[in-house]
Amino acid sequence: MRRAAADRARLLRICVFLQVGIPAWLAAPAAAQVATRLDIVEAEAHGAASSRDLLILRSATHSGDSETARMAVRALGRIERPSALPDILLQLRHSLPEVRAEAANAAAQSAQGFKTGKNAPVGVSVQSVQAALIARLSVEDEASVRAALCEAVARLPYKSAGDVDRAETTILDVSSTHGANVTDRLGVARGLEALVRLHSELRPPSSRAIAWLRTSIVATTARPGMEITHDERIRRLALEALIGAHAVDDDLIAAAIHDPDAQVRRLAMLAVGSSEVGMGSVPNGLLDITPIVRLEALRAVRTRGANWACEAALKSLTDSDMTVALLALDQLSTCGRVPEAVAALERAVADRSEADAGRGWHRTAHALVALAGAAPERIGDALNLSATSGTWQLRMYAARAAAIAGDQTRLETLAADSDDRVANAALAGLQRPLRPVPSAKEEVVPEPTAADLRRLASPRAIVTIRDVGRIEFALFTNEAPSTVLRFARLAESGYYNGLTFDRVAPNVVAQAGRRPDGNTSYPNPEVGMWPHVRGAVGISTPDTGDAQFFIDLVDNPRFDHRYTVFAQVLNGAELVDSILEGDVIESIVIVP
Repeated sequence: MRRAAADRARLLRICVFLQVGIPAWLAAPAAAQVATRLDIVEAEAHGAASSRDLLILRSATHSGDSETARMAVRALGRIERPSALPDILLQLRHSLPEVRAEAANAAAQSAQGFKTGKNAPVGVSVQSVQAALIARLSVEDEASVRAALCEAVARLPYKSAGDVDRAETTILDVSSTHGANVTDRLGVARGLEALVRLHSELRPPSSRAIAWLRTSIVATTARPGMEITHDERIRRLALEALIGAHAVDDDLIAAAIHDPDAQVRRLAMLAVGSSEVGMGSVPNGLLDITPIVRLEALRAVRTRGANWACEAALKSLTDSDMTVALLALDQLSTCGRVPEAVAALERAVADRSEADAGRGWHRTAHALVALAGAAPERIGDALNLSATSGTWQLRMYAARAAAIAGDQTRLETLAADSDDRVANAALAGLQRPLRPVPSAKEEVVPEPTAADLRRLASPRAIVTIRDVGRIEFALFTNEAPSTVLRFARLAESGYYNGLTFDRVAPNVVAQAGRRPDGNTSYPNPEVGMWPHVRGAVGISTPDTGDAQFFIDLVDNPRFDHRYTVFAQVLNGAELVDSILEGDVIESIVIVP
């Protein structure tokens, strides 16, 4: 019981930090109206395809139970039909702030239907939705709702610069009126970041917006003795927006590289790599205590000339973090004129002491591909060894190396490999059609039951990864019920046992769950208000809906409202950083 209480307290702190709605199972016991909520879950899972489904959702928005009303409003938004907007916008006047915040988010999600030409009632347009959200902002007295409204105003699918200008002015006016409130400032930051990311081509951010974003970083990081607070998410979002607006300079990067938050420092190095400024801060990044910053600093150096890049990569080969060391190997591929670099790659390729171990093949594989780029004439024997290895990842990397080196004979052999991933790497090198990848299996997915909702009212998932350890997820049944129930059923059936993390994109995501024989399917996306922050767990493909999931390794605001978030890492966050491509899931245990 003490452990469960501690877990609930930990996730409650995460919710407060992220300024998102607290899941119902944290706030109170399961409500008595399970049947009504089950009807909502089922109607949403059907995509509200029938008039009965739509009637259930519309009527449930008027429920006396706040959580039922909130679920119904959210479901109406997720079906992305502008025809539902009158019902959604009505809930902006709900007596409870959590329902009003959900209505703001649902309005922005529903309005996405305008992009696909879905019908809307007479008088309902993007401009009328914007006007309704702005009107609510002018009278809203709850900071969390104002924050949701700011982001919703930014997310509408605008088509004119005037609409974008109105949205930006509205968001900045919130900062003028409520600027001392951290929740409001976070809402402004989320709104401006979304506005820049989605609409800067229509209308670039104004000087007033740029000034607010800069001040959020420079003035805050310059304050002596500053403690790490919620403000770190504001600074991250502000820097993301400034990078997107191409509005970074030396002073800004110099301030950000000394920020107490590692993700802000990482973004400083990302800004260097995508701009023409800030190179003076790179040495600090390369020596940073946190691997995600060192990794981004290495990438930034790569864009600024071969000599410095090769020197930095050589020094990083012995980095204590495997991901950084592997990136250093990758970057030596352009250092063929540097004898020390070629020699280092040859040593790495020749050292096969751990090449056939479960987690030992990475250095050999990355060095082989890099050597193929730097000195293709020197990879012969090493390529033969890797191409005949019993480890499929080594064979796949051998195919990539053969393609770079132009070894047609080796590619022909590997194109016939029994593993589709190896064969397709070789076929790509030969510029031939790939073997078809099995799509998600067509199957009848059992509908959730009231018993499911009761059993999984506040579940956790214990994910055991071979040679890495155990990571614990808090599952959001209230936020993404169909996804959580599907994940739980698959996990309990052993579906994920033995599958691997096939894709690890450093400083982005670690993705797992692909089956060579074809994936199973998930329900429709259940996008919501929980952001894609570090440690969020999402479903990877909103279009195909297959059973691959991913863990956000850093904050990824560009994924918000696109990919379902159904869990958050609760314990073992430090282990997530050590996941490598090919790591094996031994088991996933659901703890109701």
